[in-house]
Amino acid sequence: MNLYEFEGKQLLAKHGIAIPTGVVVRRGDDARAMYAELQVTDVVVKAQVLSGKRGKNNGIKFCSSAEEVSRACEDLFARDIRGQYVAAVLIEEKLSIAEELYVAIVYETNKKQPMLMYSEDGGMEIEDVAEEKIQKIPADIRQNTIVSTIPFAPELWRCFLAEDARVAEINPLVKTVDGRFVAADAKIAIDDDAFFRHEDWAALEPRTMLGRPSTEREIEAKKIDEGEKYYQGTAGKYIEMNGNVATLFSSAGASISNMDALLQAGLEPANYTEYSGNPPREKVYQLTKIVLAKPGIKGLWIIGGVANFTNVEETFRGVIDALDEVKPTYPIVVRRGGPFEKEGLALMAECARRNNLNMKLFGKETAMGETAKILASMIAGN
Repeated sequence: MNLYEFEGKQLLAKHGIAIPTGVVVRRGDDARAMYAELQVTDVVVKAQVLSGKRGKNNGIKFCSSAEEVSRACEDLFARDIRGQYVAAVLIEEKLSIAEELYVAIVYETNKKQPMLMYSEDGGMEIEDVAEEKIQKIPADIRQNTIVSTIPFAPELWRCFLAEDARVAEINPLVKTVDGRFVAADAKIAIDDDAFFRHEDWAALEPRTMLGRPSTEREIEAKKIDEGEKYYQGTAGKYIEMNGNVATLFSSAGASISNMDALLQAGLEPANYTEYSGNPPREKVYQLTKIVLAKPGIKGLWIIGGVANFTNVEETFRGVIDALDEVKPTYPIVVRRGGPFEKEGLALMAECARRNNLNMKLFGKETAMGETAKILASMIAGN
């Protein structure tokens, strides 16, 4: 999960990293009064979104009066930034900057370990900094401390470990004219699967990368992987979209390819949904009920590659439990392979017979993309 800047800064401060004096403004708050509480004149007003490049997209404004702050907040709340919903506005003291640095800890999947990264060329254009100007220092995940003269490196390492982060980045790390180091921005991504170690994460507001607040179904889906069997597979990945073809995908790589196949067949997805890691029947049932609850669905595509260890029969039982309740009248296409696929497809066929469902079933001998075309023809003839 990506955190908003103000949330990331709260974690940085928790671990001893200096942040600017600031206040978070929500829709309906009195921005003038909150600005007055800061007791500083020159401030930076920043849209709180989950994407970067705010400065280049008029998402950061400099103000020096209550009137300017009020207008800035109204403007930021009235639009999106690079297609992103503005969840809040952060008002902070304007720093007197002498230098802008870059420091981060990221988990590098190729090396299978965290890397401490540092550059004296921080700021908005860090992506353009030459590789040789960025120090990359391997970090040992088994060590609770890190020895470094890089400003705030030990504190950032503690934050990275304690908060189960995948990314902990300060850009820029400002050195002020009076010699202080202050985190002027924060980009932190936490590992969703570590929620059971962090009761405070429950207070984090739902979020989406689609430039809007989370829908009720998205919020409910997220809870699926937080229940009693949180450790057994995942089935809470649900992103609502504008189309009318419901999808139930399994396995991430194939899921992305199948979205393309659906579009190429002339269909529009109602959602992006994925279950993986051999989730239990009840998890898949909950996810399927949420997928089928979206109004206006004209077709259902239950699709997946050939599983390695996910029990097709077990997961299909969860889908069938939901189909038995909803009894949809629109066309359904199922394609799946893997352990117990014959048993799973047989159960699905029986479900179709007893509920009089318009369903076609396919195993691994039929290409996934081909079944998208079959569903398109079924919908056209329905």
